[in-house]
Amino acid sequence: MRLFLIRHGQTEWNNAGRAQGHTDIALDEVGLHQAALLGERFYNEPIARILTSDLKRACQTAQPIADATGVAIELMPALRERGFGDWEGKHFAEISAGLSVSRLGRYEFAPPNGESFTAVWQRLKPISRDLLSAEESTVVVTHGGSLSLLLAQLLGAPIEVSGAFRFANTSVTELGRLPDGRWHLAKYNDTRHLESIHELENALIGSIDGSSR
Repeated sequence: MRLFLIRHGQTEWNNAGRAQGHTDIALDEVGLHQAALLGERFYNEPIARILTSDLKRACQTAQPIADATGVAIELMPALRERGFGDWEGKHFAEISAGLSVSRLGRYEFAPPNGESFTAVWQRLKPISRDLLSAEESTVVVTHGGSLSLLLAQLLGAPIEVSGAFRFANTSVTELGRLPDGRWHLAKYNDTRHLESIHELENALIGSIDGSSR
């Protein structure tokens, strides 16, 4: 059984460093291109299930995978990003400043009308248990914060380990299950499917530099 954990594609708020939370932001032009390349990466991959957050940016990322594999998408609200409540739309620098004055720890603190990391950890637990008993290869499309927590759970690590993980937009993290039930981390934050975007960016930069000489 192979498990593919994927962060959604780029949005305008991602690019601006703003907290999205449960705000239903769509992919921007770059994000749509990233999702299309991600779909090509999964062409003819033997996938049985595609689980995705029900937020638009995750669904738009999952759809090209569904098109490439012929597997229907299963919407799972429990895979949503951490809710930032009244702080959604704020820049992360402002959020970090708000956290620094809180007496609560990083994982217990919740923004006004939002969620703590611990609350998200609890809502992800049923999904972790489901994946631990799954028999067929599965794709999970979710968000950066939720993905960090989910990976820590699957590896049997405490919540604090989640803070060590960072995921690029449409990155693929692959796990394989060992005979004793433990997970083997085969790939982490893999973005090789985006190489054509990077090549185009480098070509454009080179063209601009050349014309300015």
